[in-house]
Amino acid sequence: MDFNNQRIKKDLGTRVNEQIRVPKVLLIDSSGKNIGETDTYVALQMARDAEMDLVEVGANSNPPVCRIMDYSKYIYEQKKKLRKNKAGRAKELKEFRFSVVIDKYDMDTRIRRALEFLEKGHPVKITVTRKGRQPYQQMKEVFSQILTNFTEYSSIESEPKSESNSISITFKGDGKTKNKQNSNKENQAFQSKGEQESKDDVQAESSGTSEN
Repeated sequence: MDFNNQRIKKDLGTRVNEQIRVPKVLLIDSSGKNIGETDTYVALQMARDAEMDLVEVGANSNPPVCRIMDYSKYIYEQKKKLRKNKAGRAKELKEFRFSVVIDKYDMDTRIRRALEFLEKGHPVKITVTRKGRQPYQQMKEVFSQILTNFTEYSSIESEPKSESNSISITFKGDGKTKNKQNSNKENQAFQSKGEQESKDDVQAESSGTSEN
């Protein structure tokens, strides 16, 4: 048995061949046939005769269930299942919301927590919101300030999502980018878009004043 198989066996908690030290086992042969309760030394000899291994596949049974099989193939299949299960466990999205009037302590705390979640592999959404007549420009400035802390991370979106009362962007979990200026580029794209929306806000407010 090679080192990798030993390591996987330890991870899976699987006993094989002479490591199975109970007097009897419930035996399944290499074709999948249920042989029933068998002396362990007999089961071991049957495995040797078939040039295979005796593998414990049901440790919680009394006596334990063992099967005659190719142990290397069994390890390969178990590793594949582990990888599939790991890949299927998508990390939960974490969102951190900031207002345009958030104080520095709260801002720094949320940024720190967001970075911690990114390091753990969670995707993180950063959202800045404004209320009522709070200026769009102020919201944009707060958002731009926050983004400077995430320049090492790549985002899911090509650019920040901008609405009338919010701006957001989602960073990939553990998605560090080789391009350290990633967030700066997003900022630039957002700023040009934001300037136009800020102008639109001003024009809308001016229009409303004229009508009154």
